[in-house]
Amino acid sequence: MDIKMSQFYLGTMILKFDLPEALIDDINKAYDKHNGQMPSYNTQLAGKIADEKRVNTILNEEMKKTFQTCFDKYVEMRGQTKWDCVPGPCWINEMKSGEYNPTHYHTSIGSDMGLSSVLMLKRPDWYGVEASREEKPANGWLEFSGGDQSPLSISQTRVDAQVGEFYVFPYTLLHTVYPFNSTDEVRRTMSYNCDLIRKRKKK
Repeated sequence: MDIKMSQFYLGTMILKFDLPEALIDDINKAYDKHNGQMPSYNTQLAGKIADEKRVNTILNEEMKKTFQTCFDKYVEMRGQTKWDCVPGPCWINEMKSGEYNPTHYHTSIGSDMGLSSVLMLKRPDWYGVEASREEKPANGWLEFSGGDQSPLSISQTRVDAQVGEFYVFPYTLLHTVYPFNSTDEVRRTMSYNCDLIRKRKKK
């Protein structure tokens, strides 16, 4: 008997882009050069992280174009052609041993809908000793949470993000970053918000 099968997925989509090494190097160099001049962004963020800076001003046009392409691709893959992607705040977190990002989602004063993102810029070679269950590591990992708790559903996805990986997801998706230990190296990430604004109908 020949039985055909099709798959249907409900829920949230996360896209991962692998960005060029040269782009990552350029962002890191720009951040290191202007770090002392950039404003703190701590009061606007959920993170328990001392060093969080707003960094829109260090992005050149090529960088902005790359991120715009990624946001546009997400909307295209969801078939949502009635929305324009309008980039918003961009910031860098310098996460050190013992710091963490609690479970949170993103919001915007410009739109109820939008995309956020996490780009890994720099990370320790080792996140330290796991307190228990070393076969299921969590130290320094990024975790997304959503969906129901049924054994037939995937409600959590934990990723060991590597340098150059750029994750794009909706504002409303809960996510967290676990603390790490036993190293003086930093975990540097950049996040970029992008509002989705409904296109005006042509007259």
